[in-house]
Amino acid sequence: MQNKGSQSVRQLLMSLSVVLAGTGLIWGIVMTQGGDWFKTGLRFFAGEGAGLTLSWKVDGLTVFFLFVLLLGQFFSSLYGMGYLKEYEEKKKSLWFFFVAWFLFLASMFGVLLADDGFSFLLTWEMMSVFSFFLVLYEHEDPQNRRSAYIYLVMTHVATVFLTAATLFLYVKTGSFAFEVWADAAPTLTTFQHNLLFLAFFIGLGTKAGFVPFHIWLPYAHSAAPSPVSSLMSGVMVKVALYLFIRLVWLTLGPGPVWWGWLFLLIGAISALVGILSASVQSDLKKLLAFSTIENVGILGLALGSAFLARSWQNTLAMDLALVAFFWHTLQHMLFKSLLFMGAGNIIQATHTRNLERLGGLLKRMPKTGFVALIGIIGITALPPLGGFWGELVLFQSLWINTLNLASGWSKVILPLFIGVLALVGGLSIATFVKWFGIAFLGQARSPMAERAKEAHTVQYIAPFLVAGLAVLSVLWPSATLALINVPLSVMRTGETVGAGSAIGKPLFTASVYLIIVSLLTFIIVILSKRGARRVTATWNCGAPLTPSMQYTATGLTKPVRILFSKVLGSHRQVERDFAGTGYSLRSLSYQGRIKEFFEDLLYRPIIRLLLWLAFQIRKLQEGSIHLYLGYLLITVIVVLFLGR
Repeated sequence: MQNKGSQSVRQLLMSLSVVLAGTGLIWGIVMTQGGDWFKTGLRFFAGEGAGLTLSWKVDGLTVFFLFVLLLGQFFSSLYGMGYLKEYEEKKKSLWFFFVAWFLFLASMFGVLLADDGFSFLLTWEMMSVFSFFLVLYEHEDPQNRRSAYIYLVMTHVATVFLTAATLFLYVKTGSFAFEVWADAAPTLTTFQHNLLFLAFFIGLGTKAGFVPFHIWLPYAHSAAPSPVSSLMSGVMVKVALYLFIRLVWLTLGPGPVWWGWLFLLIGAISALVGILSASVQSDLKKLLAFSTIENVGILGLALGSAFLARSWQNTLAMDLALVAFFWHTLQHMLFKSLLFMGAGNIIQATHTRNLERLGGLLKRMPKTGFVALIGIIGITALPPLGGFWGELVLFQSLWINTLNLASGWSKVILPLFIGVLALVGGLSIATFVKWFGIAFLGQARSPMAERAKEAHTVQYIAPFLVAGLAVLSVLWPSATLALINVPLSVMRTGETVGAGSAIGKPLFTASVYLIIVSLLTFIIVILSKRGARRVTATWNCGAPLTPSMQYTATGLTKPVRILFSKVLGSHRQVERDFAGTGYSLRSLSYQGRIKEFFEDLLYRPIIRLLLWLAFQIRKLQEGSIHLYLGYLLITVIVVLFLGR
């Protein structure tokens, strides 16, 4: 009876989350039809007290990110309806999860709607705390507790910088309202302007997952339940990127050209470090988490190109960069949600996240394998799906920015970022060939993989819907571009060249191409089912093929590990036992390690320094009342002296 009651509660609450998301999407579509309200925005006030006003605003920029959030909520909630069943079977209470889930969703809504600094900080902190609780949900595992702790520390480091910037602007303007800040921005000195930008960049960049503030992301995304990973990777990091536009682009206004270069540099480093780290991972979900850092880096490159284009008054390059940013934001949410759902199905079917223990799952989980393949085509930017077109438009923006320059070092440096983006694309293909090939192809490498079965029905229906929408966004590009034009109407200033026309024709061609490919695939499948076929086991030089003869996850990307050994800090140890002879190999052991570069060289020294300082300060606490009275006397003397 208890199990049935728990099942009813799970279905009811996750269905409620699905219905709320669907209702929000319908309302948003209706509200944006035939009206200019989203260009100026609709404002709501929750009352005033103690000099503080909670205010919310809905404009075109908010609408787009609300659309991304509602889509992510819809698919993740639908998927969670089946995924959470396993916790019921383990007799684990779901009430803690449901409370944190709905409050996490509500706090993300609050951040997107906030129209003043106080509302923003309040909902931002709520988003951080409730996402921490969701990461900590499987707290029985010590590794998950460590991951949640790292996330909590890093997200509060970000909050310190955001609070400092918010309070500084409040002191300067006497108001928390974003509009008042925007009006006061031109009166700030260059130093104050740049200092505020850096505070926002560190605070928001930490939550987004920019390198070197990214260390929390692989831990948190891999530790959280898969519906939460889907929502955090697909939506939450985009909320931080939304705030870059709201607080930097729109509020601080045009800045020096180095702002754009910083976005480009950090974006390129994040994309390269993210995909290199993903390529050498054997953890199913940690690989996807590092891939999120890569894609956040690509979005950073798009913002960098847009900032540079605005500084150089190149409206076409700016429009293309912004279109690439919004297009890739939407597509990444779809593809990464799809892949985390596929990973969740694999983990529940095999009870392992280790790629080395998987294999042969395509025969046992064909539906999950199919939607995962769709996600991989998209996330690796292969045509004709949406990932390709977003990166193509970004390439165009960077190239047009380069052509617009007459001479100078910028004309030499800017094309290097195009090369980095191309390199990242190639490494992404290698990484996800490994992810899919090791997990789904070949033979099962463990008894768990051998016994794997397809997931609960709703757990492959949800990713099928995501995959369908991803394909539809390319087949119906006018609708996707119309959605992207909603935030662009807020961000454009003056007369601009329509970027939609610059990519509309290639996207239409892609739609035709996709239809033709689909028809040819259908014909090939039908023809392949005709006639007699003889099926036999794969063999190796007359002997049966065994799982040990297959490529391992480590071996498949070994060339990448060797080529970028200096960057990755790759270290290996091989021990051979020749049984007392120089020719007969009895046993061989291999141990490889990738150095945690930023943790080892940046964060651990800082932690050791803080612990040392804490130990030194602790010496002041000697337990002597006379010493404490002496401290008080010194404090009073200092206060009196400074107050003169």
